Amino acid sequence: MSKQIAIVIIVVGSMLGAIAAYLNNNTINRHLSSHTVAYISSVDPDNSFGITLPLRLELILKQDSTYGVYAFLPKSQVGYTSSGWYQLDGDGIFFAMRRHNRLDIEAKRNGVIEQLFVRPDTFSGHMRLVQLGEHSAALVGSKVALHMID
Repeated sequence: MSKQIAIVIIVVGSMLGAIAAYLNNNTINRHLSSHTVAYISSVDPDNSFGITLPLRLELILKQDSTYGVYAFLPKSQVGYTSSGWYQLDGDGIFFAMRRHNRLDIEAKRNGVIEQLFVRPDTFSGHMRLVQLGEHSAALVGSKVALHMID
């Protein structure tokens, strides 16, 4: 009788472990969007200025560990699409870009800020993912913090 109980416990434990491993994988399937304002300020103390730019960003995280990004500055009419792969870890998400395309729109302004915004690797590297609620999170990188809503 005790052998049967031990076998049942081992089988149930193995099944629970397999279920936990399946549910705790390193991929998610989400479509997140952010409609926020980017604030860019001068680092020179003698020349202080700041500019705010409305920013729209759509992020799709797929279960096959790939992502797609659509980023757009409505005021300047510049933006890009980007795609690649991602990996979740204990600190957040690592994004590795594979493809980056500037949107083919006649830009209203084509200044330094717009050039920096659309440059390759603007959406790659490690970012922290902070859960803010059931349907919102903050995506925080070294140069950006985005309030994401799904």
